[in-house]
Amino acid sequence: MLAALLLSTAAAGCAAADSETSDSSSSSSTEKTSKKEKKDCGYKATDDCTPHVGPDQKVMVDALVYRLTPAKAVKEIGDPEFLGATADGVFIVASVKVHSQRQESGTLTSDVFQLEVDGKKYDPDNDGSTAIIGDDAKPFLLEDIGPDSTVKGQVVFDVPKKVLKKHPELRMNELGFGSTHGFIELPKLTVE
Repeated sequence: MLAALLLSTAAAGCAAADSETSDSSSSSSTEKTSKKEKKDCGYKATDDCTPHVGPDQKVMVDALVYRLTPAKAVKEIGDPEFLGATADGVFIVASVKVHSQRQESGTLTSDVFQLEVDGKKYDPDNDGSTAIIGDDAKPFLLEDIGPDSTVKGQVVFDVPKKVLKKHPELRMNELGFGSTHGFIELPKLTVE
């Protein structure tokens, strides 16, 4: 009788271990699916979706549709002696076209944009943004955008040169204090 009780207890322990292994592999499989779904959830940013799209695709954040027009990497913008700037590393100048599907006007500022690479976030560079004004370009300083309208502008980041080899992504944040955001991968860039 004692032998039967021990055998029964051992079998129950093995069944519990098999159940835990099954639950853990099921959980791991669910996590992988969840990550894949988040990566492939389309182009519209929501609380459950953070889109990562290629350089020729669009992303929508807060009813604003962003498209990367050209992007380039340069050491200097304009004439350094007259409203120009020289990068500490290299300037990435991202030209962006924004179309509003919002019901009311909004104001685009450089805070809407960041450059992200390997989990590090770079904010727009003030010197570079000022320099592109002198170079006849238009930074997103305080750009109003009305419903069903489109604006174009440039965002400038001063980053270490090695960032160019690490697949940087342009991050668009929600206007105001919202947390949704989306990413457009930059094309391969070399310093001009």
